[in-house]
Amino acid sequence: MTRAQALRQWGIGISAAALLAACGGGGDDGDGGGDDTPASASYDGETLVPAVVEAVGAEEYVHLGLGNHRGRAEVQVDLSYAADQPEFRAITGDEAGEFLEFRRVNDRIYVGGEVTDDEWTYMADDDPRALGDEKEFDAGATAVLLALDVPGDYEALEGAVDEVDNQGEEEMSGVTTTHYVLTVDSQAWREALPEHSVHRQVEVDDELVVDLWIDEASLPVRLEYAGTGASDQVRVEYTSWGRPIAVIEPEGAEPRGSEPS
Repeated sequence: MTRAQALRQWGIGISAAALLAACGGGGDDGDGGGDDTPASASYDGETLVPAVVEAVGAEEYVHLGLGNHRGRAEVQVDLSYAADQPEFRAITGDEAGEFLEFRRVNDRIYVGGEVTDDEWTYMADDDPRALGDEKEFDAGATAVLLALDVPGDYEALEGAVDEVDNQGEEEMSGVTTTHYVLTVDSQAWREALPEHSVHRQVEVDDELVVDLWIDEASLPVRLEYAGTGASDQVRVEYTSWGRPIAVIEPEGAEPRGSEPS
């Protein structure tokens, strides 16, 4: 693949569909389970999601991992949502020479990395091309990444939960969590989310079963659910809550297109 081919479309190496495919299928790696003693306060259908919304809203930084059931994370995102304009650094790919990086900083979205020989291009983060609103331009995963909104995901979920079942305590990647199974009105949830939300990229049943693990502070550790396709599985893992990040503009980046964005 030539550099020209890589720069011709933003989504080289990962499209919106591939971003969700990276979440993998199935999976087991809960490292425990079945203990009757919850790691957090015991919540029900009326109190669980509001508690998560409050906990997430009190934070400003998180690391997101979208990976498959073998634990490989094809998409890693350092996200800051402290300001009105979120910033992030996202890396896709899992083999040397195939890494593609997206950075959102100072009202621009940058794309570059190993695939482009560390040559970067950028456009404004409200450019219709970056937002997926220009059909002639392949935005790839950019629109989905720009729509990342952890507080908004759970605020939208708050009014869509029909039932909650506390599965008890589980150890997950060294974190003591409480595992909840939520029965969700998927239409109500998705309608409250933006068009390019990661949670609107796969087809799901009207009655959606969502597994959610939270820590002692009621912060999400993992959220996952299955789509209607045989291999469709959405998994979001959350780590490094509250650990500040700095997103740096790449040096020498060129505007994407004939006019600077």
